[in-house]
Amino acid sequence: MNDQQTVKRILIADDEPLYLRTTGQLLSQAGYECVCVPDGNAAMERLRRESFDLILSDLNMPGNLKLELLQQGRMQWPDIPLIVITGVPSLPTAIESVRLGIADYLLKPVKYEDLLASVRRVLAQPVVETPSTPMSESGHEDLSAKFPEIIGRSEPMQEVLEIVDRVAQTDTNVLITGESGTGKEVIAKAIHDHSRRGAHNFQIIDCTAIPESLFESVLFGHAKGAFTGAVKDQEGLLSRSDRGTAFFDELGELPMASQAKLLRAVQEQAFTPVGKNELRRVNTRYISATNRDLLEEVNAGRFRQDLFYRLGVLHLDLPPLRDRGDDVMLLADRFLKDFQEGERRITGFSDEVVACFLRYEWPGNIRELRNVLERAVALTRTETVQLTDLPKQVRETTGSAFRSVSVLAEISREEALDNADHTYLTVLLEKHGGNVSQAARQAGLSRQGMHKLLSRHGLDAATFRK
Repeated sequence: MNDQQTVKRILIADDEPLYLRTTGQLLSQAGYECVCVPDGNAAMERLRRESFDLILSDLNMPGNLKLELLQQGRMQWPDIPLIVITGVPSLPTAIESVRLGIADYLLKPVKYEDLLASVRRVLAQPVVETPSTPMSESGHEDLSAKFPEIIGRSEPMQEVLEIVDRVAQTDTNVLITGESGTGKEVIAKAIHDHSRRGAHNFQIIDCTAIPESLFESVLFGHAKGAFTGAVKDQEGLLSRSDRGTAFFDELGELPMASQAKLLRAVQEQAFTPVGKNELRRVNTRYISATNRDLLEEVNAGRFRQDLFYRLGVLHLDLPPLRDRGDDVMLLADRFLKDFQEGERRITGFSDEVVACFLRYEWPGNIRELRNVLERAVALTRTETVQLTDLPKQVRETTGSAFRSVSVLAEISREEALDNADHTYLTVLLEKHGGNVSQAARQAGLSRQGMHKLLSRHGLDAATFRK
């Protein structure tokens, strides 16, 4: 057998001499033929003269400062997969890399075993074709029609739609952040549905609902007799996401020990069920969501940095409802239609209700608006929703949910968000008489997740019980 015919050739472009030399040596030892160049211009020159199986490129280097190597490389040599490595990640470059069909997007410092795993995975997969046409610049209506499940025409939401449209074409892992109730699960499902994985399972994994002691069993599955109570073989949630998407909701609530186990599964795309010896491989895309600032959690030592970078290759931050202008009424109209039953028809909202909706801060975001509309539809006795059909905290213009500009200017964004969360939790507990289960159900949280929020805000449910 002629080994020379089977050796894969890798072009490595990086302007850091030590990194370039070390990476070339390590990949050569792994059996690859490596050609190292110091910038994007030299890389283009070698590509014109020689054939390669993979391009490994830095972002911030001469000849690629405006992504010249990425753009021309994908245009002129679309059959050569390209892995991007950068020490200075940014949302615009990540989005452009995704649009161009980059095979992987890694962040420095990247561990050698992670780089090698990425190289092997990319070389083993069919080449991802570059999108035939760039995203349409024709306007908002095209994207709104393409994603009817995402309601919103405001500028912040158009930016979200543009990112969703591009990301859906790839297998890039995505971290979605934003306040509670901003629609993170809806966005995650839209990315999945419009991707090539859309025909397969979208597996929701609620990190607040899995006890730490059962994390491996729930996620990876277990064999009969693996532990007390394991009366039969059980498939894990990750197995159900094979060829599909695993959506980790409230990722920031995951304990450190569980984070380490998840990291290994994400890196290797494989895991071992509890009580078994064979390795189970999966082809899974990971989308995660949290209302926490994970970078702050990393700095505080509560979240693993390597897991943060692995799951947050592309970070999408959702705007709160108070920053979305007239989207409030678009959403209200949709919910009004959803909640109507029988022959009785409610045609719309009074002028007072519209004015109220537009000035209210919506601390609970879309989830709160939905709950308010469900209540209003049940209570109204007229053809339009009236101000008296709304909860007291919504129709009154005083209180912590309504802050004047002068007051808001004196506090930090974190304090303002904390105040909004505190107000929302207080209203929920008052409404349900301190019943945590009912409050959690209305907020769309698990009972465990609600207890964590109450503890964080210093609220005792017992004080609200009548």
